[in-house]
Amino acid sequence: MLPAPPEKRTLLLVYLSTLGTWGSYALVVVVLPFRFQQLGLSVVEYGAALAVYALGTLATEGLWGYLAFRIGSVRRLGTLGAATAAAMIALGFARSFGAFALLLGLYGMLVVYSTPLIRWLGMSAAGPGTASRGLGRLGLFFGVGLTVGTASGPVLYEVGGFGLTLGVAVVVFAASNVPLLLVPWASVRLPRAVVRARGSFRAMLERQFLLATALVVLYFMSYTLVTNFLQYYSIGLFHGTLEQAGYVIGAARGAAVVVGVLLGAVVDRWGAPRAAPLGFFLLAAGALGSWVATSYAEMTIATLVAAAGAGWLGVTLLPMALARIRPADQGTAVGVFGSFEDLGLILGPLLLGIVYSVLGPRDLFPITAVLALSAMTLALLARAPPSRGEPAQGDRTPRARSADPDRGSATSSADHAAPSAP
Repeated sequence: MLPAPPEKRTLLLVYLSTLGTWGSYALVVVVLPFRFQQLGLSVVEYGAALAVYALGTLATEGLWGYLAFRIGSVRRLGTLGAATAAAMIALGFARSFGAFALLLGLYGMLVVYSTPLIRWLGMSAAGPGTASRGLGRLGLFFGVGLTVGTASGPVLYEVGGFGLTLGVAVVVFAASNVPLLLVPWASVRLPRAVVRARGSFRAMLERQFLLATALVVLYFMSYTLVTNFLQYYSIGLFHGTLEQAGYVIGAARGAAVVVGVLLGAVVDRWGAPRAAPLGFFLLAAGALGSWVATSYAEMTIATLVAAAGAGWLGVTLLPMALARIRPADQGTAVGVFGSFEDLGLILGPLLLGIVYSVLGPRDLFPITAVLALSAMTLALLARAPPSRGEPAQGDRTPRARSADPDRGSATSSADHAAPSAP
C-alpha cells in the first residue's frame, strides 16, 4: 500500500524552508559576477567557478538522494545546515579564483543536502497522479525565494557590498532551517529506504529515465543563459543598469514559477513525455527573440518567453524520470536526476563562457536556441512509451493499477511518491 500524502502543517514547514534556502542562494549567486569584476577576475574564471559549484552538487546530490529517507531528524538536518552556513560565511574571505572555486564547490556539495527529500515530498503533496501539480506548488516557494533574492541582491550589493549581501544571505539561510527542524519527522511516513539487489538501478537504466536525464542536461545548459549569465552580459549588450539586470532576472524567475503553478495540472493530464517538446520550443523561441532584440525591453520580453519554457519543463522532466521507480527507491532516483541537472549547470557556464569570450555576447543566444531545439527534437523522436498501467496515447480507457507496492502502478511518478512534500 502506497504511503499517504503528508499533513498540511508538514508541507507548510517544508515550503517555508524551501523559500528561505533558495532565497539565500540567489542573494549570493546574483552578485557573484560583480564580485568577480571587483576583484579583477575574468568572465572565463566566473564561468569556471560556477562549473565548480555545479560539480560539487553533482558529486553529492546522488548521495543525498540515497540518504534522503534517512536524514529526517533534527540532529542530522541541524548539523548539515550549520555546515552549509559555515561554507557560505567562508565565501566572504575569498579573494582569488582558486579560493572562490574551492569554496563554491564546498557550498555546492552541502547546500543540496535536503533537496532530494524535499522534492520527493513535493511530488506527493497533491496525491496520486498529480506529480507535476505538486512540483508546481513546491516551485512556487522555490521560485519566490529565487525571485526575491535575485531582485534584492543587487540593491544590497550597492548599499553595503559583498559583505552585507553575504551576511543577509547567511541569516536568511539560518532562518530557513528553523521550519525544517520543526517538522515532526518521527510521524512523517517515509518509504523504507532499503537496499535491494535488483530493480532500482535497473529502473534508472530504462529508456524513460535515460531520456528524461538527457533532456534535463540540455535544459539546464540552455537555461544557464537566463539563470546565471543574462544579468552579467545584458549590461554590456544593451547598456542596462545593475538594478535593471537584477529585476529582469527576477521577473523571468517569477514567470517560470507562475507557469509551473498554473500548468502543472495540464502536464499531469497530457503526460510528461507529450508535454516536454513544448517547453523546449518556448526556451528556443525566447533565446532567438533575445538574439534579434534591438532594445533592453525587447530582450526582457524574450527572456520571459524563455522563462515560461523553463517553468513548463520544471514540472515535466522529473515526473517523466520517476514514472517507473518504486517508492522506496525514489529518493535515490531524485538525487541521481539532480546530478544530471548539475551536469547541465557545469557544461552550460563553460560553453557559454567560451562563446562569450571568443564570439561575443550576442552569439550566446543562437547557441542556446540550438541546444533547446536539439532537446525538443530528441523529445519528439525518442518519446518514451507509456508507463505500466498508464493508457497509451489516444487510449482513454482507464486501466487497473497494479496493486504491487514494490513495483508501483506508474500512472505518474506521484503514484509512487510517498507522504510529505515541498
